[in-house]
Amino acid sequence: MHLWEVMCIIYVAIKRAASRRHVPGLQREGWDNMQLKLRKELMDLDKVSYASDHIDLPEGGIDCGEGCTPYGFPPEMLRAAENFDMNRLGPYPHSTAIFDGLLEYWKGQFYLEPENLLMTDGSIAAIYVVCNIFNRPGARVVGIAPQFTDFEMTVRMLGMDYRPVFLRKENNYTIDPDEIIEAIDEDTSLVYIDNPNNPTGQIIDSYAVEQILKKAAKCGAAVIVDEAYGDFMPNQNSAAKFLEKYDNMIMMRTLSKAFGLAGLRIGYIVAAKPVIAAMRKITNPYAVSEFARELGGEALRHSYHIWENITDFARMKREIKASIGKGHLHIAQTYDTVSIFLLWHDDEDTDLKQEFYDRGVLCVSGADFTGLGRNFARIRLPKLEDFPVLFEAFRAIDEGR
Repeated sequence: MHLWEVMCIIYVAIKRAASRRHVPGLQREGWDNMQLKLRKELMDLDKVSYASDHIDLPEGGIDCGEGCTPYGFPPEMLRAAENFDMNRLGPYPHSTAIFDGLLEYWKGQFYLEPENLLMTDGSIAAIYVVCNIFNRPGARVVGIAPQFTDFEMTVRMLGMDYRPVFLRKENNYTIDPDEIIEAIDEDTSLVYIDNPNNPTGQIIDSYAVEQILKKAAKCGAAVIVDEAYGDFMPNQNSAAKFLEKYDNMIMMRTLSKAFGLAGLRIGYIVAAKPVIAAMRKITNPYAVSEFARELGGEALRHSYHIWENITDFARMKREIKASIGKGHLHIAQTYDTVSIFLLWHDDEDTDLKQEFYDRGVLCVSGADFTGLGRNFARIRLPKLEDFPVLFEAFRAIDEGR
């Protein structure tokens, strides 16, 4: 065996080991003897997250795990890429195309100025930025469980006090805005809700979001509305419309999900000008490349692509919902147009992710979400042409065969 072959094998082994999640002690290995003054929270907490640069797709199967749309980006993007002048990659990025695209996309919904906007490396980087400016050890943060795990992991690693409002099985894991409002008090620094919710795919209506904003404002707390899947709901339901009315509103989005541009790493934050100004003090102004800004701006002008695909998602989800109730599987409250949903098996010992994997479907384990177990799985709907693979796996598990 040649040396380079041995090196390749070692490299792959390292990458696979690095992609493991929730292995006790794995993240602290070797730290006990380290003399560097690392933060205690990082050493004491194992990070639980399904986000990884490694994907283990079953052979011949389909990906229903990653949140980005299976339909890809708008076709107009190809022409924009072909026309892009590569010489523009020499200087630092200064393109306003992404801002112009956002103006077009949000036209008629709210008035956006450059000082209200911060570009980030996807919405996951937006979470890191927002948490950083509110980071005080012991600061109380109100959230929902389950919801996007990386937010909870971030605040815990920063030493903040995370207080989730647990969704309950007896209510079909339906979000109750009144319970969130009740959990907010004078000790609350930050409130986090993802809308649509990840993993259930349910939507909180804008009236309820405004009531949360009102209660938080009275307590001096900011509200992060993570709309990573927000392009799957009408723009009228976005928290962005409260920008001028509530200076404690922080909305974040990404072009990774509905626009199918996860590889370009484009996220953005919309908030009051003083809040954005605080974020700019700790961030990189060149976080999104010139190429990404140009193509992202083009994608935002062609959002029709999303709505063409949404009809397929709604059709598939309705078929799943219509088949629920006859066997072992159950579906949490969800909204038809959102591409993700949450299933659970009535046997708590069932590894639902593995059950789907064995039938050719990659999904996300419920064990990666607070309040859930391995008998849960988050499914991202595939292309309509691949739906028979998912549906057959669903039927087989539901019927116990």
